[in-house]
Amino acid sequence: MSASRLFFLLGASTVRNCNKPANISSPFSPFRFTKPLLSPVVRFRSYNCISATIEPLVSPKNHPWPEWVAFVDRLKSKGYITEKSSSTGEDGDGSIYTDMNLLKDACLNFSRDRSDIFKKLSTQDMQKVVEKGCPNLFRKVVNSAKRLRIHLNLDEGEVCGACNFRGSCDRAYLILKESEGVARTVDIVRVLLVYAFDSAVISGGAMPPGSELIEVSARQLLSELVELSETPIDPDHPTPAPKASPRKKQSVDSRTDGPEDVEMKRRDLTGLEGEMSKRNVEMKQGDWVCSQCTFMNFARNAQCLRCKSKGPSRDAPVVKEMKKGDWNCPQCTFMNFASNTKCLRCQEQRPKRQLNPGEWECPSCDFLNFRSNMACKKCTCERPKDAKTQSKYEQQLWTKPY
Repeated sequence: MSASRLFFLLGASTVRNCNKPANISSPFSPFRFTKPLLSPVVRFRSYNCISATIEPLVSPKNHPWPEWVAFVDRLKSKGYITEKSSSTGEDGDGSIYTDMNLLKDACLNFSRDRSDIFKKLSTQDMQKVVEKGCPNLFRKVVNSAKRLRIHLNLDEGEVCGACNFRGSCDRAYLILKESEGVARTVDIVRVLLVYAFDSAVISGGAMPPGSELIEVSARQLLSELVELSETPIDPDHPTPAPKASPRKKQSVDSRTDGPEDVEMKRRDLTGLEGEMSKRNVEMKQGDWVCSQCTFMNFARNAQCLRCKSKGPSRDAPVVKEMKKGDWNCPQCTFMNFASNTKCLRCQEQRPKRQLNPGEWECPSCDFLNFRSNMACKKCTCERPKDAKTQSKYEQQLWTKPY
């Protein structure tokens, strides 16, 4: 190949400085040359190898961390990344390693399955990753970083004071409660995920001072995750149980409390978790305080929601404005609407209605009809013809003789 062709490919500066030591480095590149380049004659013969070596540094599709590439490959071998999903995110040039939408769920699922390896990770590297603050302002990432700092016994006030996001973070200087959980593998993986997908890391741009130490520790933790992923899962390690949502908890408790608490609502459940007393809660008419545990119950509760002891006896029903058809339950004195066939509180059957002569109940919808109605006013069902529902008024109706 001619020297002019090589001059065009490598540029004038490369040929002019061929005898000077070349230090091709990037803040996030694993390739670093500290020795002088080869002689010009040898370089003419091997320029293809040099260009092939430099090409991954400038390709936007490849991730500059080999530890991250190895971690993603391990997720693929473990089945966390299926072939179908990897084929949609990978175009054959390594773009899968920079696809956060594809790798986020796979990384988090792996970390949740391997919660047993968290205590085997280097605490020094974890401290370097989180001691300067949080990588971004997303709520889950901030909470994960705070849990890690609690695990490492770091002062949250000092960390937030040195963080670059303290002016715009709504959770700065906030210490998590014990109910918000302890640090697990998913917390450190979530933080590493943010650092690995930093745009400055992928593009090789300039990073703020002190980021080199964080990068070294993050890559070291990724290497440890790859090694520990090959170890068998510890059967004695307790698996963290998922937290039940308040709606699920309400439905489960309502099924186990018995028929007398059918009408229990969300505010009753929240009362079970804290101390409710008549001092700090406004009592309304009908509410009662349990004589056994001093728990304040609502008027509709037939038994105490805390100790399950029976409530006070109700000798007379509460005086309320009742419309035609409404009825009071003989068992618990609860006032039910006319459409209720069973008591909403204790599921007692409705007693027989006191009907005026000629009035009848629809067998289809249980609607109370006047004696002049030949069909139900609610569902247009025909009036029954049995002798029990016939009235003197109906017998006096004139009919055609033929």
